Amino acid sequence: MGRAVVDLDARATVLDAAEKLASAPPEEDLALVVAAGAPVLRNAVFFDVLRAQAAPRRLSVVTTDARARSLASSVHLPAYASLAALERHELDPTEKLEKPRRAAAAAPLIATTRARPPLRRLAAIAGSLGLALVILAVVVLPEATVVVSPSTQPLGPVDLTVKAGAGGDFPVTPITAPISAKVTGTATGSITQEIAAKGTVQVENKTTDDLTIPKGTTFKTAGGVAFTTLADANLGRSVIILPFNLLIGKQVIPVQAVVSGPTGNVGAGQIAVSPDGRYSVTNPEPTTGGETKKIPVVKVEDYDAAVGRAPDALKAAAEDQLGKWIGEPRKGQVVVHQVLFTQTSLSPANVDVVGQKVATFDLSVSGFATAYAVPDNEPGDAVYQKLRALVPPGNDVAKGSVTIDPGMSVKISDAPDVTWTLSARAVQSKHVDLQRIGRLLSGHRVADAEGVLGGDGLRLVRLEWVPAWWPFLPLLDGRIRVTEETPRASAAP
Repeated sequence: MGRAVVDLDARATVLDAAEKLASAPPEEDLALVVAAGAPVLRNAVFFDVLRAQAAPRRLSVVTTDARARSLASSVHLPAYASLAALERHELDPTEKLEKPRRAAAAAPLIATTRARPPLRRLAAIAGSLGLALVILAVVVLPEATVVVSPSTQPLGPVDLTVKAGAGGDFPVTPITAPISAKVTGTATGSITQEIAAKGTVQVENKTTDDLTIPKGTTFKTAGGVAFTTLADANLGRSVIILPFNLLIGKQVIPVQAVVSGPTGNVGAGQIAVSPDGRYSVTNPEPTTGGETKKIPVVKVEDYDAAVGRAPDALKAAAEDQLGKWIGEPRKGQVVVHQVLFTQTSLSPANVDVVGQKVATFDLSVSGFATAYAVPDNEPGDAVYQKLRALVPPGNDVAKGSVTIDPGMSVKISDAPDVTWTLSARAVQSKHVDLQRIGRLLSGHRVADAEGVLGGDGLRLVRLEWVPAWWPFLPLLDGRIRVTEETPRASAAP
């Protein structure tokens, strides 16, 4: 490490010295060469302030003023009579104050004391103390708050792969629950069934004898549509009551069309042909119910089609379960918006369904749903770390600037692991050393702060200082509070 020489003339104050030290190279030790009689040499407090200003650089004082060297040594600040002496005593720079030097340092004070009357001496002491207090107030009381923002440039878009799970970028927690669903199948097979029309006929006896009409007696329409009786019937005789009354024997008998189907549906009065001339027949009401009916039957293909839809039904049940998991808060975790499922059973079996004469049938399917929970700051933090690894040395990525482009794909597996394939953008900026900025600004004029920061690649966002009327920033960098404003995501294209 080299040494920078800072020269101060006989008019230099502690503020001048602090300003010179602040503008000196930050990586070199400092030699402060001060002309004898300069105000900065009058008080040990000034030397302590300057040593703090120079830190962590090593500061040495070079002056021909023996008393000033003694004051510097009293606060453990190396002091030398010349630059040559500084070079000769590099390994042991602190000079001891020998008797001749003590006498030389004390002589001006003794002479001054003897020469001055008591009142003047007291006034001088009070003035020195007042000046010391003023200087101390100037050094210690001022404080400032500085907000800076580093120069930035866009980073990305960058294609990245982030993995959670064994050997991945962060851990993953599996979540499992049983699920079930129902699949409704439709029968496409059928059988044809003919249904005979039914009705009633009324027969009238044309004789004076009692007649029996046996079950199965056939009556017809004029068009030949035949009907048979469904029960035995006794037909009472017809009676003539003099002089002119006739009592006809009648009977209503249920009938059914001989041929099944809609042809047996005939209108009222159509059945009029009797197989026996002793009685007549007619149907007071139409016959009905004759039809050709198709009855559904479950085929093997119908069952297999329903079985083929079972995975989709189970997937829907798994996604419903995933929605419940996502809606349930998990402390410190977030559920990945994808789910796996496995099928474990399906019922009833093929033999219990195929051949049934039903229009629809139901199958029950069950299994398990599996999802994954990851830390709620992921994959954002992993993306941030991967982007940080891409920036040049001395630069950093503003964490709040990281954005992930839409279209991110997520893949989960039974491993278990989760893989994100994505494209990310961010803002990269120069790394900000907050302590160094405080040293860089200390002692400078408030009006020069923006230029000083700009020369270091920084932008002044806000500056506040107390007291507001004081034109200088604090000499002690510890009184300057520096914070960094993080570049926003909007700074990225």
